[in-house]
Amino acid sequence: MGATRRHGASVRRPFRSAPAARAVVVAAVVLGLGGCSLVRQPEPPAVAGGSLALPGTFGYAVCPDAVTPIELATGTPEADIPLGLTGTPTPGDFAIAASTDGRWAYVVTTDGVSAAPAPGSSAPVTTGGATTVPTVAGQNVVVPVDLVTQRAEAPIDIPGSGPTHGIVVLPGGTTVLAASGHTVVPVDVVHRRAGTPIDLGATHDVYGLALNPAGTTAYALVAGGVFPVDPARSTAGAPAATGLAVSSVYSPHGIAVTADGSTVYVIGQGGTDYGGRVLPVNAANGALGPGASFDKYGIAAPAAVALAPDGHSLDVVDSANNWVNPLPTASFAAPPDPVRLPAGSTGGGHPTDIVLAPDGATAYIVQGFDSVLPYTPATQAFGRPIPVCTGASSMAVAPSPGGSAPS
Repeated sequence: MGATRRHGASVRRPFRSAPAARAVVVAAVVLGLGGCSLVRQPEPPAVAGGSLALPGTFGYAVCPDAVTPIELATGTPEADIPLGLTGTPTPGDFAIAASTDGRWAYVVTTDGVSAAPAPGSSAPVTTGGATTVPTVAGQNVVVPVDLVTQRAEAPIDIPGSGPTHGIVVLPGGTTVLAASGHTVVPVDVVHRRAGTPIDLGATHDVYGLALNPAGTTAYALVAGGVFPVDPARSTAGAPAATGLAVSSVYSPHGIAVTADGSTVYVIGQGGTDYGGRVLPVNAANGALGPGASFDKYGIAAPAAVALAPDGHSLDVVDSANNWVNPLPTASFAAPPDPVRLPAGSTGGGHPTDIVLAPDGATAYIVQGFDSVLPYTPATQAFGRPIPVCTGASSMAVAPSPGGSAPS
């Protein structure tokens, strides 16, 4: 993305070592007290080419107003990158994606959310002994994060209102697709312009986005179905009806596409007891294959799914039961026993997202709103929890950025 960019007013922050541990502040997140630790230690020397990032593969955990980079080879969290937003979006109502070259990350979220009287109204309102403070809705935005200079640019306003649970970067890196309520918005991130929203219908809020390998089709996860979206034509096709309810734990990664683009896997809740489900959808015609059920393990809240690069297995994180459900595709109809997250680990369970390293050997589970837990699917072993910014609920993985910082 060689075009010159206009930066926002946030302070330039290089990667640095972060504290060894942070307090769990789940209650504060629910109450809207977002933010991240500002304690920092001396920075390492910059790598060749002008980038402030260390070499290797990085994870980027996103919080209400910051992104924590993680050096995956060592499990080291680096200095938080503040997003420079105001207010606090609903927990989980933000998502992150990174360009394939690792130079940019993009966060879709809402700026300016506040608990205050709506214009022209009087508040608080007390009814039946309960006091309600109306919430002023903010502006849905996409925030570009320069991973070379380690700072966020000014947010790009996007049309629409409602959930902002998904974002993907199209091939070439100049356009992203962002979920904004019941629309998918194309955004030209070079010229900072939002295009015409692709409207899926008033009852179809988007809860996840996944791109096929060719970048020609995006799949939008909604309650009860999946819409194929054609970015080139700015149109949406007929949805595949899954019948699945979206889990109460929203995640941009409740949907995944196989490496050959033939199958889309979606997760949700179904059946009379709203048990956890995984459904394969034929990308060519929208036909549903036989699903996998986690009913025998109790009522579940499947939050996110990660698909192995070879397509032979999936891992689903269950926020209600604090475990990982492994799912070999060879025995899809009979999932094996779940793997419980370590008791007493930093973050205390409550997984909201799972992503894989590029080689598929290690997964990373965002848990407890303030830590990332490494997990090895082959051995079902967990690593040391990595502390990240408070309120984390989504993560992306990308190579370290290289080359000179853009002007």
